Amino acid sequence: MQLFILGPAFGLPSINAECNAAVALLQLHGKNEYDLVLAHEQKERLPYLIDGELRIHGFSNIARHLSETALEPRHDPLTATQRADSIAVTSFLGSNAQILLDISLYVGFENYRLTTRPAFTKILPWHANYIIPPQRRAAARSRTEHLGISSIDVDNVHEDMSNRPPGYEAVGKEEGFEKEAQARASLLLPKKNTLKSLLQTPERASIFKLQALADNFFGPLADVLGEKHYLLGTEEATSVDCLMYGFLALMLFPKVPQDWLASTMRQRYGKLAAFVERVHATLKLRTDVEEVVKLMQCKTRAELWAQRETSKSSLPWTIEPGTSIVETFRNIGKALIEQIPFIGSPNSLQLLNVRQASAFSRHMRAVVLSATASIALSGYIAFHTGLLVWPRGEEVHIFGRKRFSDLGHLGAALAGVNLLGPPRPGRGP
Repeated sequence: MQLFILGPAFGLPSINAECNAAVALLQLHGKNEYDLVLAHEQKERLPYLIDGELRIHGFSNIARHLSETALEPRHDPLTATQRADSIAVTSFLGSNAQILLDISLYVGFENYRLTTRPAFTKILPWHANYIIPPQRRAAARSRTEHLGISSIDVDNVHEDMSNRPPGYEAVGKEEGFEKEAQARASLLLPKKNTLKSLLQTPERASIFKLQALADNFFGPLADVLGEKHYLLGTEEATSVDCLMYGFLALMLFPKVPQDWLASTMRQRYGKLAAFVERVHATLKLRTDVEEVVKLMQCKTRAELWAQRETSKSSLPWTIEPGTSIVETFRNIGKALIEQIPFIGSPNSLQLLNVRQASAFSRHMRAVVLSATASIALSGYIAFHTGLLVWPRGEEVHIFGRKRFSDLGHLGAALAGVNLLGPPRPGRGP
């Protein structure tokens, strides 16, 4: 079997949550039965698993496939209550976890610029760095637009007292300092922020909203986990544990400037943080990005195996034939076309699990373009074949009210008759 995932980052097997979950699931049930392949092409939904002639996309489908194979016991050890809890937690993660990851890794500009974008740079080829990260950030902003969170990139600003000169506090307190000079000086000095003004800023309001979102997400998961090692109270992890690990690990491990999400988990929901670290260590999912990059630079399988023996990675990384020049330029051209207004569809590959638009909305652009092209082509054919002739040099026709003089000699005679009565007498001198 071969599992294709987006590349590693932050000490994790992948920068994608479902990819991390899929790796954890295969480490759990088929540790020595699969190869791990880096992928970045957007034509395939990641992760996807190749098992013989089967190609399975998405974590849920992979978990369902593994449950039907010899990699996982054929009998179901879960009770009806455990299965119901598994379905509920899976649905809860799918509805809420991605929103928090979008805000933490992509919407916040500082986190994206200093952490997420450099992580992509290490694992993507040069041309994909100009395509995939902007697409994923635009898609994340689209998914979180309804939350109204737009000001989360301002750090706490504190006055630095260490660099002030000696006697600074006494400036302005001399008896000879006039009140008028104090008033003028106050206009030149920056206004100090009070507690009330800080709390009223959009940045603080966004932080309160983010903390509420984090509490609404972490709270139910912590209640389900309780004092158990795994969500369903089993002796070993299940597919829902792997899925929760995939999302929570990307909230906990990245070292981002705005670390509100990881701080909330560590400080208020320590059991969830301990769960992530326990699964991470038990399944040996620690990944050194630099070592993986070196493995991907190997030219042959023999060189790859030799490099794997010397590396500390416990994951079965392997290499695939590189992308051809033709394929590279095809991907670049496709990405450029998708950015053209009214023709391309940017971010369509990233907007997963989004409510689908109506059939009319989906096909409206094609209908409008087809109708416009048909009208233009019909007009060209009509003029070219002579069905429509543009007037050249003919007498100009003026359409308006007819006069008696326009009706020939009789009309001219009638025009001279005053039908309204005798002529009015003229004015006297």
